Amino acid sequence: MGSRWVALVVVALLAAAGCGAPAGQAPEPRPAPQATVVRLELAMDATAPQRTAIESWLRARPEVASFTFESREQALARFREAYRDSAELVGSISAADLPESFTATLAAGADVDGFVAAAQPLAGLDHVGRDTDSPPPG
Repeated sequence: MGSRWVALVVVALLAAAGCGAPAGQAPEPRPAPQATVVRLELAMDATAPQRTAIESWLRARPEVASFTFESREQALARFREAYRDSAELVGSISAADLPESFTATLAAGADVDGFVAAAQPLAGLDHVGRDTDSPPPG
């Protein structure tokens, strides 16, 4: 009887940890416990209509609490600030070398992985992922 109880506890712990999904079946999406920042970098050759379409897509997404657009010039200013102690590196980069981007703040509880997966096929995007440079809002 004691070993049966231990087995039940192990099964319960594994299920609570998300290890109970049958083989070949995707685990349930886990919502982010807090707001999450996602960066959407545009392709270097993204067109104005593509940028406008991405902006419209962001406006229509219910999980997007807010978003901002960063031009190449703004990206250069951020780059210069981040690497201000490396004059040679800063001097070797121009605005034309950096992509435009959107930074979206997703509401707490949003399915971040689902959002990223939905954004990836948008025309004009080069990379979509969590923004590790920005602290979580709040």
